[in-house]
Amino acid sequence: MKTQLLQSRKGRLFAASAITLALTSGFAQAAPVATWDYTTNTTFTAATFETGGGGTTTQSAYELSWGANGGNFQVDTGDANTNRSALTIGKDTSANRTGGGPVANTPAGSNGINTTIGGSPNFSLGQIKAGTSFTHWNNPISSAFNTLLGGTIVDTLTLTPYAPAGYVGGASVPAPTLTFLFKFQETPNGGSGGFCAGGRAIPAAGCEDLFGFNPTTLNNAFQYNDVGDDGIWGNGDDFMRTYYASVFVLDGSGNPFPISQLLPGECGAIGLGAGCFGFRTAEAAQTSAQFAFAVTTDPIVIPEPGSLALLGLAFAGLAGMRRRKQS
Repeated sequence: MKTQLLQSRKGRLFAASAITLALTSGFAQAAPVATWDYTTNTTFTAATFETGGGGTTTQSAYELSWGANGGNFQVDTGDANTNRSALTIGKDTSANRTGGGPVANTPAGSNGINTTIGGSPNFSLGQIKAGTSFTHWNNPISSAFNTLLGGTIVDTLTLTPYAPAGYVGGASVPAPTLTFLFKFQETPNGGSGGFCAGGRAIPAAGCEDLFGFNPTTLNNAFQYNDVGDDGIWGNGDDFMRTYYASVFVLDGSGNPFPISQLLPGECGAIGLGAGCFGFRTAEAAQTSAQFAFAVTTDPIVIPEPGSLALLGLAFAGLAGMRRRKQS
């Protein structure tokens, strides 16, 4: 009798263990979204220019330009009275730096961005994809011309899962559109009080213009259902997982853009708090940046500020605050 009782108890324990194992293994088998279709687009939505001066100003979805009548911002004439400057949106940092337009994986359901499941994103594994580009055509402009005072651009990143295969039909519940922000300040060439913003000495070509942002928008979190252990999306056994979208800045060669911590005075000049990050654009130069992005299951760890190379941006609104250039 004792033997039968013991066997019965063992049987119940075994059954309970099997059920527990099945439940936990089913939970563990819930698969994260492996690959996403993506669309990203950047447009200017608002801008203000000086009035009462000369020259011509232009505002469109992909261009803000100002300066001489009939001039070409892509050419520095060497004369501030005939030059134009601009901010433009493009698709890359070489042949398509103007004209804008969305960037997406083509065809849909192929060549999407792969989720980084633990660890750091790897370009060779399809875990980092290039988006739009941004170019500052920084030519010396006469102070007699109306110049850009401010503006905003909006860049959106939309993600829609298509892999694993259980996500067929999952497009009806798209991931959220993520937005990111940074600021721009074009400073007077001659600086103020004999110095550039932040107390820096004035270079021979004049004070650089400033792009800056606070590194508080890396790892933009959003949630989306996994495919459950039955392999079918949307059948009630899916697990709601948190993902993180981050945007990086690359130079024209696809290398990390030289981002660093700006001086407190420079952060203040562009309306950000001390400790902001950013970069400087030299006078009489063309500076282009390529935006790239990643989707991860774990937050990306920001390296030490002094060695920061890739940084997430709040990628949806560039606010441009421009002061009149000094010729």
